[in-house]
Amino acid sequence: MLSLLSDCLAGLSATHIEHIRLVGMLVVLVGGLVSGYLASSRFGVPEHFAKKIMTVVLVCFNWLIALLAIWPLQLSEQLIWLPIVGIALVSIITALSTVFFYFLKHDRKTRLTLILAAGLSNTGYTGGAFVCYVLFGMDGLAMANIYLLLSVPAFYLFYLPYLKVHELRSKDHTAALKLDFLLDFRMLVIPAVIVAIILNLTGVKSPVFITKFYIIDILVCIASSLSFFAIGLRVKLSRLKNYINLYFLIAAIKFILTPALAILFIALLTLAGQNLNSTVQKVIIILSATPSAVLMVTMSNVFDLDGPLASALWVVTMAIFVAIVVPVLFFLFA
Repeated sequence: MLSLLSDCLAGLSATHIEHIRLVGMLVVLVGGLVSGYLASSRFGVPEHFAKKIMTVVLVCFNWLIALLAIWPLQLSEQLIWLPIVGIALVSIITALSTVFFYFLKHDRKTRLTLILAAGLSNTGYTGGAFVCYVLFGMDGLAMANIYLLLSVPAFYLFYLPYLKVHELRSKDHTAALKLDFLLDFRMLVIPAVIVAIILNLTGVKSPVFITKFYIIDILVCIASSLSFFAIGLRVKLSRLKNYINLYFLIAAIKFILTPALAILFIALLTLAGQNLNSTVQKVIIILSATPSAVLMVTMSNVFDLDGPLASALWVVTMAIFVAIVVPVLFFLFA
């Protein structure tokens, strides 16, 4: 059976595989959201199940996907500015959002949710990487993945511990983070990232069957289906109107401020003699103009932030991205 499956997969070209991936992710996105929404609105599934589902995703899938994805990565010197710009944008937007949202009259949970929504972007197959692939083919898709090389480990090594501190201090305001936080199964992704980097730097090859049987694609598909279903559980159309002012703020950060900073970085690199080719520049701009990340919704649910707000922000920024931003990007770069 495995041999037959392997032969079938081997007969597919790289282009066929990428088309299957992208179409599959669109199906997972729409199917997960709609099924989650119907499960909650029509069949009475409690929305607090979203936290349990996303905890399962975090404990069972995210660490393994991070390990298997980072382990075999190779980064050429000419593309080094992609991940540097990526981590710089995440860091600067997070810092600015932290200062800005501090002055809003919201509780700590809501402010943290807004900071995550502003700082974390959907640059994967359901967001920026999809646009890069359609516009620039396999090269664009590869560059989109390289862009995340530093951002993903940084999130798990810095954001995640901070959210753990928030959780601890919600129960005891004097609590401090100790090394035993790594024993929390939700934190498995941190040692997984460290192990992946060590394996990568020491030249240990990842198992052949991971690529041969598209194990990462299978894991991503399952994890995404569960995440989108959980988001759907917390989407209440009547509730969307409660956050209208916040939509404008997050949209301005995601689709105006962040791309403006990306263009500034490109200009500064050019002045410094780092002549990025046209495709690299376009990939940076596209990935800087993406909606809030699914990971933001996951973290908001798992760590008891404002889950309903997180789901609403994701849905609205994704709708703006599809209806307005993507057509503009195609007009500019197609």
